[in-house]
Amino acid sequence: MSKHPFEDKRATQLISRVGEDLASLRNDVKLLVGHATRHTLPDGARELARTGRSQLLSGRDYAAEGVRYLGRSARNHPASVSVGGLLLLGAVAAGAYFLIKGSGCCLSSAEEPDEHEENLWD
Repeated sequence: MSKHPFEDKRATQLISRVGEDLASLRNDVKLLVGHATRHTLPDGARELARTGRSQLLSGRDYAAEGVRYLGRSARNHPASVSVGGLLLLGAVAAGAYFLIKGSGCCLSSAEEPDEHEENLWD
């Protein structure tokens, strides 16, 4: 009796080589995953954190310089700051007015039910 299901010697050799290749591939994938989890991903995360930290510090410095500039210009031109503040206050008030007007927040119309609407609670 033969121990291989095929009597073809070439097919038996090919099956044996494919089995060895699969075992080698399995081992290589295991090594790749181990290396990626121990080295590649942590290094990438550290680099990403380093980049984010430097961008935050740059933004902080830029904002601080802008505030210092506004402080210097306010001392030099106090009238322009007050006019700018009034314009900003007017824009906020107009925005609030249009937001309230556009959403229909009137108490008189909210208190009166529409005659054509059905009462769903009855």
